[in-house]
Amino acid sequence: MKDTQMALVSIPKDEDASPLQNSIFKHSKILFGRVANAVRVGSHTPKLMQILFGFIVSSLREEITENLTVKTKCLVILKTSTLNGCAY
Repeated sequence: MKDTQMALVSIPKDEDASPLQNSIFKHSKILFGRVANAVRVGSHTPKLMQILFGFIVSSLREEITENLTVKTKCLVILKTSTLNGCAY
Protein backbone atom coordinates (compact mmCIF):
# COMPACT_ATOMS: atom_id res chain seq x y z
CA MET A 1 0.00 0.00 0.00
CA LYS A 2 1.34 3.38 -1.00
CA ASP A 3 1.96 5.85 1.83
CA THR A 4 0.17 9.12 1.11
CA GLN A 5 1.06 12.46 2.60
CA MET A 6 -0.62 15.82 2.53
CA ALA A 7 1.03 18.46 0.37
CA LEU A 8 3.04 20.99 2.32
CA VAL A 9 2.04 24.56 1.62
CA SER A 10 3.46 27.45 3.59
CA ILE A 11 1.20 29.29 5.98
CA PRO A 12 1.78 33.04 5.45
CA LYS A 13 2.45 35.12 8.55
CA ASP A 14 1.03 38.62 8.98
CA GLU A 15 4.41 40.27 8.55
CA ASP A 16 5.09 38.41 5.27
CA ALA A 17 1.66 38.96 3.73
CA SER A 18 0.96 41.00 0.62
CA PRO A 19 -1.56 43.87 0.75
CA LEU A 20 -4.31 41.56 -0.63
CA GLN A 21 -3.49 38.87 1.92
CA ASN A 22 -3.51 41.46 4.71
CA SER A 23 -6.97 42.55 3.62
CA ILE A 24 -8.22 38.95 3.84
CA PHE A 25 -6.59 38.49 7.26
CA LYS A 26 -8.08 41.75 8.54
CA HIS A 27 -11.61 40.77 7.55
CA SER A 28 -11.17 37.27 8.95
CA LYS A 29 -10.18 38.77 12.31
CA ILE A 30 -13.22 41.07 12.25
CA LEU A 31 -15.68 38.28 11.41
CA PHE A 32 -14.18 35.35 13.32
CA GLY A 33 -11.83 36.93 15.83
CA ARG A 34 -8.86 35.11 14.29
CA VAL A 35 -7.33 33.99 11.01
CA ALA A 36 -7.71 30.24 10.48
CA ASN A 37 -4.83 28.39 8.82
CA ALA A 38 -7.17 27.44 5.97
CA VAL A 39 -7.71 31.14 5.27
CA ARG A 40 -3.97 31.80 5.45
CA VAL A 41 -3.20 28.98 3.00
CA GLY A 42 -6.03 30.06 0.71
CA SER A 43 -4.61 33.56 0.67
CA HIS A 44 -1.81 32.33 -1.63
CA THR A 45 -4.42 32.97 -4.35
CA PRO A 46 -6.11 36.10 -2.94
CA LYS A 47 -8.68 36.59 -5.72
CA LEU A 48 -9.95 33.03 -5.32
CA MET A 49 -9.89 33.32 -1.52
CA GLN A 50 -12.04 36.44 -1.68
CA ILE A 51 -14.72 34.41 -3.46
CA LEU A 52 -14.39 31.45 -1.09
CA PHE A 53 -14.40 33.78 1.92
CA GLY A 54 -17.90 34.93 1.02
CA PHE A 55 -19.04 31.31 0.89
CA ILE A 56 -17.36 30.49 4.22
CA VAL A 57 -18.98 33.45 5.94
CA SER A 58 -22.44 32.70 4.59
CA SER A 59 -22.22 29.01 5.45
CA LEU A 60 -21.23 29.68 9.06
CA ARG A 61 -23.77 32.39 9.87
CA GLU A 62 -26.69 31.06 11.92
CA GLU A 63 -29.21 33.60 10.65
CA ILE A 64 -28.62 32.42 7.08
CA THR A 65 -28.57 28.65 7.51
CA GLU A 66 -30.91 28.49 10.57
CA ASN A 67 -30.18 24.78 11.16
CA LEU A 68 -26.99 24.48 13.18
CA THR A 69 -25.16 26.76 15.56
CA VAL A 70 -21.76 28.11 14.54
CA LYS A 71 -20.16 26.01 17.29
CA THR A 72 -21.71 22.82 15.88
CA LYS A 73 -20.63 23.72 12.34
CA CYS A 74 -17.06 24.31 13.49
CA LEU A 75 -17.05 20.94 15.26
CA VAL A 76 -18.29 19.27 12.06
CA ILE A 77 -15.50 20.98 10.08
CA LEU A 78 -12.90 19.85 12.64
CA LYS A 79 -14.19 16.26 12.70
CA THR A 80 -14.25 16.09 8.89
CA SER A 81 -10.70 17.44 8.72
CA THR A 82 -9.57 14.88 11.29
CA LEU A 83 -11.20 12.02 9.43
CA ASN A 84 -9.51 13.19 6.23
CA GLY A 85 -6.13 13.07 7.95
CA CYS A 86 -5.65 16.83 8.20
CA ALA A 87 -3.15 17.52 10.99
CA TYR A 88 -4.78 20.51 12.72
